Amino acid sequence: MATPQDNIKAMASDLHERHLKALNFRKSANTWIRPVAWPQVINVQLSRWNSAEEAQFTVNLGISIPELHLASESLPLKGALKEHDCDVRSRIGQLFPSKNDHWWKVAPTTDPEELVEDVFERINEFALPWFDRLSNFSSIAGEFTDRKSPFMAALAFHLAGDSKSASESMSRAHEGSNTHFLSKLRRIAAKLGIQIKDA
Repeated sequence: MATPQDNIKAMASDLHERHLKALNFRKSANTWIRPVAWPQVINVQLSRWNSAEEAQFTVNLGISIPELHLASESLPLKGALKEHDCDVRSRIGQLFPSKNDHWWKVAPTTDPEELVEDVFERINEFALPWFDRLSNFSSIAGEFTDRKSPFMAALAFHLAGDSKSASESMSRAHEGSNTHFLSKLRRIAAKLGIQIKDA
């Protein structure tokens, strides 16, 4: 009898062949990358608690934005792009109406064909529209604003050419920043010409 891990491996293979390959995603292990201007990443993450009786996995999403990566002074990327390297990331469950983390449970008796259709249905309904929506710096800024990440929102607003919103967001980030991050925040703001109010 197949193990849960066998069923997940079969699901990942079928997900590629039936669905993601046609959408121009390239597969490497449990990660798919669509090589567009801002590379889009889908990753299947296995639970660390998986066993021979039951396994779980979730789907992680990411968008790599070179200009934002450079502006934020993030570490240079090394090797193949990974989901955790991305500048905007989400678990697929966070995009569901419930916004709750979602893990698929897999048993030895799980049908991989049914599983792959369920996984792609969620990707098609939630992940692909998320990629489509976050296609410009204004929408990226809105995403970070919604996530209460004013520093990254400020950088995205700056890259969108919205200096007023960039200043407002950077000022909020400055007000709420911990002391260890303040010097980097001020340096980046000065380098990019983003005004910090009352600084």
